[in-house]
Amino acid sequence: MTITTQLLVGALMVGLTMIVQAGFVATAFAIDDRMIPSWFRKSRVGTTLLLASATIWMLLALTAAAWLWAGLFMALGAFQELEPALYFATVSLTTLGFGDVILSPEVRLLSAIVAANGLIMFGLSTAFLLEFVGDVRDEERASAARDR
Repeated sequence: MTITTQLLVGALMVGLTMIVQAGFVATAFAIDDRMIPSWFRKSRVGTTLLLASATIWMLLALTAAAWLWAGLFMALGAFQELEPALYFATVSLTTLGFGDVILSPEVRLLSAIVAANGLIMFGLSTAFLLEFVGDVRDEERASAARDR
């Protein structure tokens, strides 16, 4: 696979994973806005469960990206079995990069793109969680001010 093809395929996959991640973020905010009762958000247990749920939700988004990359690696013939493809995608996406499983020279540029994709996705996840925590804290403060 040429460098140009790898860059194009990698860019398309980054775009797809960003769309999936944005869908997870939008869904989380929609659920929070429409389905979580205010009395639940006002309790410590409720707040804790909301924040834990949001964190797990974003971990699922990152997991979905790993599965998408693993599928691409399988489709390209870079791996013959799912487990090493998923392992490589996860290790690369988290930018851990053990180096015990590597791509062939024909597609190895994709490993750098996976790592860059992971940096972007973890940044977006962090931004979402900070915004979510801020929303929860703002509501707690507003509720405390009304109760005074």
